[in-house]
Amino acid sequence: MRNTLYSTLYSLLKKGDVERRTIFPDKVALYQKGEEKYKEGDGDWENPDLIENIKPEPHLVIFGAGHVSKAIAEMAQIVEMKVTVIDEREEVLNRDRFNHGEELILEPYTSFLKKESPFFRPYYIIVTHGHAYDRACLEWCLKSNYAYLGMIGSKGKVATTFSLLKENGFTDEDLKNVHAPIGLPIGAVTPEEIAVSIISEIISVFRTTKNTITLDPSYLNKAMKDQGISGRIVEKRGSAPRAVGSEIFISSFGEVYGTVGGGRVEKETIEEARRMLSKGEDSKLIHYNLSSKGDLNMICGGDVSMLFSKVE
Repeated sequence: MRNTLYSTLYSLLKKGDVERRTIFPDKVALYQKGEEKYKEGDGDWENPDLIENIKPEPHLVIFGAGHVSKAIAEMAQIVEMKVTVIDEREEVLNRDRFNHGEELILEPYTSFLKKESPFFRPYYIIVTHGHAYDRACLEWCLKSNYAYLGMIGSKGKVATTFSLLKENGFTDEDLKNVHAPIGLPIGAVTPEEIAVSIISEIISVFRTTKNTITLDPSYLNKAMKDQGISGRIVEKRGSAPRAVGSEIFISSFGEVYGTVGGGRVEKETIEEARRMLSKGEDSKLIHYNLSSKGDLNMICGGDVSMLFSKVE
């Protein structure tokens, strides 16, 4: 039934953050805004062994490819955030300027904004080359589901834009979560300083809850369709390579998606998952000691507990 778990988690994350509660070794429940949405097995869900707040991995969608956009993309690369840049000007939106693996969408705004959003709860950043474009992009973003929405501009420009949007039917409730002027108020002047203020604000929004973990929607999409074994870090101490909540999925065909940090821990996790597949095992909880005296003969010095679960 765990395909249902991942498909439910995928659909819930489209709407908002999800709380996952786990009772070791194999009971899981999903909550959203305090309401139970899914559970596997009965138990004391008010006192589970583990509670995690799940968010999709941050995906910055930047409208505009000017100097500020370029600086934001470079800063996002440092903090390992996925980036998509949209602009209609080929002279600024090209691989010479954006060369860190960003997705580039070269298309007139008038054409792109007629489509439905293809993004999974993105972090929208509006920094186009004209007030009219900013307003059109903001109106489009407000109609989609997003994790963050910010627009560059002075307080006067923002007030004028909001006034025009209200004339078009938007309410104060619609606009209350728009970060405009965008970025933390640190007195930024240069494109690079503005990028620091914007990325800092996005991090502050992203890290609002404790025990936050991120999952790649493409990982969930794979896990909800295939059979296999998932490995999830449920306890960590010391300098283990990845945080609690990190997941890896090993399909019955031998494909591997996600990561629990690479190196020896990930290698052993993959091998254990394949052993479970060959033996038909459903779940287990394994503790790995990452010291030189542990079974893995590592020097990290930490400890990791990995929860393995069958996905079908």
